[in-house]
Amino acid sequence: MLKKLNSASKNPALQSAFKALIFSLILTAFYNYRSFWSFFFFIAIAFYFYFNPFFEAKRYFSSFLIFLIIALLAAGHLPITAGKWNFFTATLFGLFFFLFLGIKNLVFINRSLIYEFVNNFLFFSLFIIFFLFDKSNWFFIKYSGAFLVIFLLFRNFLFLRDFQREIQAPVSLILAKINLFSASLAVLISQFILIAAYLPIGFLNLAAISLVAVLALKDLTISHLYGHLNRSVILKNATMVLIFSVIIFIASKWQP
Repeated sequence: MLKKLNSASKNPALQSAFKALIFSLILTAFYNYRSFWSFFFFIAIAFYFYFNPFFEAKRYFSSFLIFLIIALLAAGHLPITAGKWNFFTATLFGLFFFLFLGIKNLVFINRSLIYEFVNNFLFFSLFIIFFLFDKSNWFFIKYSGAFLVIFLLFRNFLFLRDFQREIQAPVSLILAKINLFSASLAVLISQFILIAAYLPIGFLNLAAISLVAVLALKDLTISHLYGHLNRSVILKNATMVLIFSVIIFIASKWQP
């Protein structure tokens, strides 16, 4: 029995699950108390778990930092981070913390697919918080912050695709392309959410339609960088955006 417990404690998946559980409990405490010490303790534990072991920590750090910021901002902007919903929200972020650790520590086999799922979750969470922001105060700073996060999420997504394996080009040229495309996509999406904010369809539906736009731009960009962009790819994404937009609009409760 002791040997089984000892081997289980060395299992990377179980270690990550245990860390995610502690992460969720501490985040719940922060949601409930929102004091300096609960904030400090949460950040200290999150960083300690992430950087131990240090393996591939730099590779996913920007996305992880965005994840922490969104988890903290949720305390002041998401309606569900109140009362009995605190633990539910913290558990959800704990699940994605587990995914982060699993990706970084090579727990999962298909890490790229799981990271794309996490990346989409971060986009969706960012959009929810943005549409719930009080835009009457410090709007330029909040909008600039959203633009920066969108840029970093696109950049990390494209950077982790390892285009050098598919595209015969110097690393510096590939990185320059990734930065250029990330900045361009960030401009498009930031303009999109600025316009979408005027639609009276509720913050969840606004976040959903913004995520659909992100998914379409991702697919078009990947197809272009791999040299597979053609009419069928464009039509497929245009059709996807149209269908999901109609579904979201029909399901929305239009507000005056």
